[in-house]
Amino acid sequence: MFAVWEPILVTDWFRPGGFVLGRIPDLRAHQYWDPHHLTAQRLAADARDPQPEQDCCIRKSVLWDLAAVYPPGVKWTDRVPPATFFNGPVVKVQEELEKALVASHLSQSAGRRD
Repeated sequence: MFAVWEPILVTDWFRPGGFVLGRIPDLRAHQYWDPHHLTAQRLAADARDPQPEQDCCIRKSVLWDLAAVYPPGVKWTDRVPPATFFNGPVVKVQEELEKALVASHLSQSAGRRD
């Protein structure tokens, strides 16, 4: 899991500190600071079918506060692959996000048995 922090709100103009990073306590998570919105720009530029279109999460023409789930085993190349889940804000889509993660995990587990 990757969390990418970027400056959007007036309070976001500095690299997040321990309190903010502590919101994601899972040690498997990798957290990054992206002050120039490069990740958001790439996610927006590479969005395409069959990826669902997000219902929100654009501020000052920048994607933010959204979650994306990608199929198991998908290869990231010069383009970001289409996500199976792509929406937010994160706090409002937790239930749908969890369902997408479970579906992704089940898909991966089923593939291992073949």
